[in-house]
Amino acid sequence: MLTLENFKEQWEKKFPDISLKHTHFLLAVSGGLDSVGLTYLMHLLGAQCTIAHVNFQLRGEESKRDEQFVTDFANRLQIPFKVNRFETAAYAETYKMGIQQAAREIRYAWFDQLMKEIKTNLGDNNKVVLLTAHHADDQVETVLMQLFRGTGLHGLTGIPDFRNDSILVCRPLLGYTKNQIKHFAKEYSLTFVEDSSNEKNDYTRNLIRNKLLPAIQEVYAQATENVLDTVARLKEAEVIVNNTIAAFWKKGKKTRHGIETISIQHWKKVKDNHTYTWGFIQSYGFKPQQIVEVHKLLDASNGAYIATPTHRFIKFNDTIQVVPNHSSNEHIMVYVGEGDLQTNNGLLHFETVDAANMGEINKESHFAYLDADKIEWPLLYRTWQSTDYFYPLGLRKKKKLNHFLGSLKLSPAIKQRIGVLTMGDKLLWVVGKRIDDRYKMTPQTTSVLIITLLDRF
Repeated sequence: MLTLENFKEQWEKKFPDISLKHTHFLLAVSGGLDSVGLTYLMHLLGAQCTIAHVNFQLRGEESKRDEQFVTDFANRLQIPFKVNRFETAAYAETYKMGIQQAAREIRYAWFDQLMKEIKTNLGDNNKVVLLTAHHADDQVETVLMQLFRGTGLHGLTGIPDFRNDSILVCRPLLGYTKNQIKHFAKEYSLTFVEDSSNEKNDYTRNLIRNKLLPAIQEVYAQATENVLDTVARLKEAEVIVNNTIAAFWKKGKKTRHGIETISIQHWKKVKDNHTYTWGFIQSYGFKPQQIVEVHKLLDASNGAYIATPTHRFIKFNDTIQVVPNHSSNEHIMVYVGEGDLQTNNGLLHFETVDAANMGEINKESHFAYLDADKIEWPLLYRTWQSTDYFYPLGLRKKKKLNHFLGSLKLSPAIKQRIGVLTMGDKLLWVVGKRIDDRYKMTPQTTSVLIITLLDRF
């Protein structure tokens, strides 16, 4: 049963970190039974709220009626409200999407904007939370839709009570059925408007709601309750599964030279288990349909990769490297021959000394000794480019940098991050690898620029 006392009790249980007294709530109100009931509950609790109504302008006079109803309802309860009208059909046509998807994008973009405005007005220390009136019947319909489409464990857990990604959203009515909300509305003599489109079976959700579920309930009278109980158990199971999967990948994951790697031998222990693979790759922008392709990468040739908008998985020797796609290109001017320069790949220390006072030369690759008399400042530290070439120390002919790096057998991820120190269009040092032979010390050198790569990747 939905009562004020029960609602408050469930709130404290589900949302212990969201205070009813010290939070501002943005209420998404359509004017229908569910959102009217939720608004009145928050009103009775004395919560600070703002009502937001979206007029999608899809149902002619009925859309105008709904907007007027919500305006009157907000005024009656003396709750601040915002109304916005959108050309939803035109938006859907422009961006080649379905009406429902367009409506969802429109309303959440506006809700996000409103929440930011409210937070700015209240101050950054105040929490602003969006409340939607999804209820138990919506939950059952969602789970059935996911099941028929094909889904994994997470899809069968339905709509979450709480979500905090791009927007902080709570759905406090998910534990209550439509009938329970009706009884609450009747008890408080609440009026609401009916959306006539809910009676049409043009949309999948309406078809499930109006035809499929009633037919199922003729055979299984407690179908709604049974599905909700199953969802609760699946949510518990998902926590166990996720913890087990996270522990498995933690054992096979290492960071080498600043790059996250996964042992292929470790991965192959679960190669035939899509749940394990999905538990790892989903956070890198992959889709479930790519699991098979990801598995093929384990046996691919060196350097093969598969990409998402955010990451690349690269096969290198006995590992899969996980490399972000974001640009790491650097372009830093160096004006003097003394001091430090911080780069993405380590700290460069510059020092100029008299050749006569030189100590022992360190031949390790993270030291560069250049003839300072040949240097013209400023220099430029940048990410290498495919058009770069230089004269590697010890050679008298130029070589394309791409070919030089290839001969070092570097992993694609490491190769991508190499930096170079240049003077105009001349390359002085492939940082951490080799200097240019034209700028090496000679018996005639009087001053030496010593550069040391510290904290290297």
